[in-house]
Amino acid sequence: MITRNELFRAIPLFDSGLTDKEISSFSVKHKQGKGLVRYLYGYAETEEENRTMRTYIVRDNKNDEFVGYYSLKAGMISINEQRVEGKVLFDTMPGIELANFAVNDTYISRYDEIKGCGIMIFYDLIMPIIYDVSEKIGVNLIYIFSLPFDALINRYSKYGFKRLSSDQEKALHKRVKPNYDTGCIFMYQEL
Repeated sequence: MITRNELFRAIPLFDSGLTDKEISSFSVKHKQGKGLVRYLYGYAETEEENRTMRTYIVRDNKNDEFVGYYSLKAGMISINEQRVEGKVLFDTMPGIELANFAVNDTYISRYDEIKGCGIMIFYDLIMPIIYDVSEKIGVNLIYIFSLPFDALINRYSKYGFKRLSSDQEKALHKRVKPNYDTGCIFMYQEL
């Protein structure tokens, strides 16, 4: 499925023509974000092949430049944890995890006139896929494990994501937080 807006299009990884040169020129602001670059080199193809994650490469419609990428996968979260007679009980909610989401700082630095790439990608390219899936199967939220930077958390808040209470977040992290998201902050948005 290719999604697009007037500036960008998102193409599944294997159809995107992504090159090693493009990956090596990909940059992110924060040192912790380097894992997003490593993901493209070391994991994206394998997870695409074994169908555990779907990665989309975002390209500029005019010049075909590598703007960014995102990865989506099915998942669930657990909420309302209670201890009853020594057992831990909780409810689950089906969702889609926005597991990777990065805009290429190299691209942004070349095109100062293009503002809001991330929000355009989110609303115009990512959300149509999520809404399409949610019409076909039971999905009622989208969630992320955000890098722990206030600016990034505030940006996701502007996209409509919320945080759980600190107790709920701690309980959820014990149950469903992937090892590679150590230090990240859980955020969600109901559909």
